[in-house]
Amino acid sequence: MIGIIGEGLIDFIARGTEDASMVFDSYIGGCGLNTATAASRLGSPVGFVGKLSSDMFGQRIIGHLVDNQLMFDPDLCAVSLPSLIGFASLDAEGKASYAFYCKGTAPVSYEKEELVNSLVLHSDLRVVHIGSVALAVEPGCDAILDALDALEVKPIIFLDPNIRPAVIDDIGQHRLRIERALSMASMVKLSDEDLLLLYPGCDVHSTASKLAVDRTMEVILTLGRKGSIWYTAEGKSFAQPIIDLPLIDTVGAGDTFSGALLSFLHEKACFGSDGQVPHFGMLSEELIKEALRFATAASAINCSRKGCNPPTKAEVLSLLGSV
Repeated sequence: MIGIIGEGLIDFIARGTEDASMVFDSYIGGCGLNTATAASRLGSPVGFVGKLSSDMFGQRIIGHLVDNQLMFDPDLCAVSLPSLIGFASLDAEGKASYAFYCKGTAPVSYEKEELVNSLVLHSDLRVVHIGSVALAVEPGCDAILDALDALEVKPIIFLDPNIRPAVIDDIGQHRLRIERALSMASMVKLSDEDLLLLYPGCDVHSTASKLAVDRTMEVILTLGRKGSIWYTAEGKSFAQPIIDLPLIDTVGAGDTFSGALLSFLHEKACFGSDGQVPHFGMLSEELIKEALRFATAASAINCSRKGCNPPTKAEVLSLLGSV
């Protein structure tokens, strides 16, 4: 199964910017929860390892977990701390800018031992996705990495930094934390913006390629409307253009892309077979191209809808059959 350690939250997305009394619509979101939802809707078994509040927003998120057939640990989902709230405004191209109210909230209050206890419940855990706000805000950010280090059987780590500067107090410290996460990961998906925040002034293409080779990992670089590029540990690269559907907004685009990649690779047994020690082997060129195309189609469908609303597998296959 696929494990997701990350935040579940409520996104308030502005309807427009013309009126001083801005109106917001609320959506269930968060990098971790969006990714988990995307992978589950595509037919994969997914365990969401997230802490949720017992407040009205937390109860709403619990309903979302149930509706989307996401497994979760009840012991992590009735915390007295408040829910994490995000606000987003959209520019003319539908790209979101965020503000988060996260300090002292349930989704960032992980403790090492409770994470270990939750993860070991899943004997068939193949791969674990980490990143974004949950990996940026203390004290939970360090507990996530400490817990993964403490596991006797190490799952494959899929890292999505998904850096939100608004929640980071010390960017230098956060870079060190991401470096630690990179040392644990077999696969990283990150945007060109993430890469420039981690390595200011870098050439994103050469840096992504060097990262893949030097760290013997798979690196998927997303470039917005310029598509994505998969850099392999062997020094090869494979580019994938976007599938251009009518754009509503980009909320959850990267999360849906990650969830679709995880689902596709899990279905192809790229993370090994259940009951065996997790192993991420060399991938064929054909499989990499198929995975990129599948993830691109899923992300395109999500962006044709309001908020993060990932597609089903039938919807993705239908789109791929028509383009």
